[in-house]
Amino acid sequence: MWTSRFNILAFLSVFVARYCTYALRDVTTELFGAENYGTVAAFGDFNSDKQTDIFVIREQSELVIFLADLKTPYFKPKVQNLKDALPRDTVITSVVPGDYDGDSQMDVLLTAQTSPKAAATAVYIFWGNNQTLDMGWLRLNKTFTDQPLIMDYNGDMIPDIFGTTEHTEVCYLTKRDQKWKSALSSPVKLRIPHSNAFIDLNKDFTAAKVFKSSSSLCSLQISHYTERPDIFHCQFSLSGPQADEVSIQ
Repeated sequence: MWTSRFNILAFLSVFVARYCTYALRDVTTELFGAENYGTVAAFGDFNSDKQTDIFVIREQSELVIFLADLKTPYFKPKVQNLKDALPRDTVITSVVPGDYDGDSQMDVLLTAQTSPKAAATAVYIFWGNNQTLDMGWLRLNKTFTDQPLIMDYNGDMIPDIFGTTEHTEVCYLTKRDQKWKSALSSPVKLRIPHSNAFIDLNKDFTAAKVFKSSSSLCSLQISHYTERPDIFHCQFSLSGPQADEVSIQ
């Protein structure tokens, strides 16, 4: 009896192992062809065809957008930001696709260091034209001390850029004009590296901002009863060991 059970178990183990082996196969060539190198940095529907496109960083200085296709290879490098488009020695650190000027075309935001040893983070925005990128990029006239957080800060359905410059500020890019405003109702020194996030904590369908300062954890909520609806106010603050143990569910 035990021998029979052991044989059945052994057979099932071999069958499952063989099935798992055959279930996994390398499809890299089918997806990318000979262009399968670089670091995958972001995803998004760049050309509005309802298919996911892939944003790849190469050699820390070049952005390539692979557009989805129905024929192999299924992702083709159609949009390319050449190295010469950015200042020399620029090191790209992240890519954030989004519609930053509200024209319903996906733009591309790059964060970068102006040199390999630079501490500040610069932000470049390339305006999208559905199939191409406008090489007349916009560079924000301020740099950040850390990676900025991209979020809809003022509720106008357009991504805004939040972070620490000399102060904690948010940059709006409506109509491609830079407008900087103080982001918080009181001065706060954010922790570097930060762990900022946004979430609806009290179920009012409004984003609350959760951030870790150098000494405490604070939740920020927009107050609907002030003259400045785009200013966040601290709702609760935790300091000491509690600040490092909080989890939001």
